[in-house]
Amino acid sequence: MGIGGTAELTVRLAKEALFRPMGQPHPDPKVAALEQELLGAINKSGIGPMGLGGDTTSLAVHIELADTHITMNPVAVNSQCWRSERSSARLYADGRTEFGY
Repeated sequence: MGIGGTAELTVRLAKEALFRPMGQPHPDPKVAALEQELLGAINKSGIGPMGLGGDTTSLAVHIELADTHITMNPVAVNSQCWRSERSSARLYADGRTEFGY
């Protein structure tokens, strides 16, 4: 996750956060606490692996920060599937779902 700076910078920060070794907390204790809080909330969501339900939806949450003006606080989230699989789903109003790759 990237927080602060400009919209473009938050996207870059979110991508950089993916490269931190999994489970390595942010050096700032307040940011590390936020990472743990978000990880707990995400795993309580019940989404689980591949959206099939369960207790483990995320293995880690990493946050990178930039200074920003108080009137704006852009946030970007970049998620990475453990399988790095690409797929798609199209949902229709009548309830049909089509899956593709």
